[in-house]
Amino acid sequence: MRSSKNLISLAGLTLIGLIGLTGCAADPEPKVDSLTVWVDELEAKALEGAAAEFKTDTGITVNLVVNQDPRGNFLSSSTTGEGPDVVAGAHDWIGDLVANKVIEPIELGGRAVEFQDNAVAAFKYESKTYGLPSTVQSLALICNSKKVPTQPNWDQVKKAGLALSLNAGGGDPYHLYTIQTSFGAHVFKKDGDGNFKPDLDLDNGGLDFANWLAVEGSKILDAGSTWDSSVKALQSGSKGCWITGPWVSGVLDLNTDEYNIYKIPSVGGKDAVSFLSVRGFYVSANSKDTFYAKKFVVDYLGKAETQTELFNVSGRIPANKSAREAAKDDRVVQGFADASQNAEPLPAIPAMASVWASWGATQMQILTGKAEPKAAWTKMISDIEAAIAN
Repeated sequence: MRSSKNLISLAGLTLIGLIGLTGCAADPEPKVDSLTVWVDELEAKALEGAAAEFKTDTGITVNLVVNQDPRGNFLSSSTTGEGPDVVAGAHDWIGDLVANKVIEPIELGGRAVEFQDNAVAAFKYESKTYGLPSTVQSLALICNSKKVPTQPNWDQVKKAGLALSLNAGGGDPYHLYTIQTSFGAHVFKKDGDGNFKPDLDLDNGGLDFANWLAVEGSKILDAGSTWDSSVKALQSGSKGCWITGPWVSGVLDLNTDEYNIYKIPSVGGKDAVSFLSVRGFYVSANSKDTFYAKKFVVDYLGKAETQTELFNVSGRIPANKSAREAAKDDRVVQGFADASQNAEPLPAIPAMASVWASWGATQMQILTGKAEPKAAWTKMISDIEAAIAN
């Protein structure tokens, strides 16, 4: 997605902890003369300054390499000595990468408070942090500014008309999650440390949501809707609002006053929570110098100046608070950033793969009147639990 800009710490040592992972006086002699960092094309351009600064400070060259399949190539090459020291990627790779023992936990130290809380949380797995966030994506409510000039409540959204792509009848639990959670039904429960557990939370208000789908949702939502039909509905004015993500700026000019970006209002009385996707940087467990790989990530990639440059080059929504402030004149960034503040990181646990198919199919059966809400929702939970167990 692109916007209009193209698109240690111990007592007595608090200061050192605040400026990053390590204190320079304690830095060991480097084991390598270069680090390899896998990134995409925009990140490669944006990180040139950080790489040059790191070279000046440490004598270590940072090779920024554009890799078209970083996840697959990282897994296949990490044990051969040919893989990168650092790789940029999505937070929901964590479960797979941890299971394959190819990434190192990192300590963000004082850096953590410089980023959006839920973006930091996204890179936590089994109570350890495995990445530094850089950009975020979540859903918001895009509305025709003439039809909906201010932040609406749900009744106002209904009156204006709501577009939401349901993939021509295939369903879309990702987008419907924002409505479902407002009834209290989240996909998984969490432990006391905030880690997702493979225990479903879909019965916590889920039946209320299922009933809403059958009664109100069936009147408001078009079961046969697609991306294209949603675009046309908003452009023609037949629908006043659309639940979608920042990628929509590729087809709608959201930096004009024709459209406004709002938080998604509650339908069921609780907060409407969408899924949060976060991109960031991982450190390879097979790096020949994990100390300096971590140092580059936390102390150089994590600094506000680097994060701001990432925005300036890519136009992507920053996870870093200072970078977001630097983008204060960008309506797309500010609108979606505001809407993402209470978003929930897309669960990266293996059990998530067992959820989507039954979840989406059941929602559509209820919405189209092909299944009775309580029976269908109860069976869906049982089927997903069985799939997770297997």
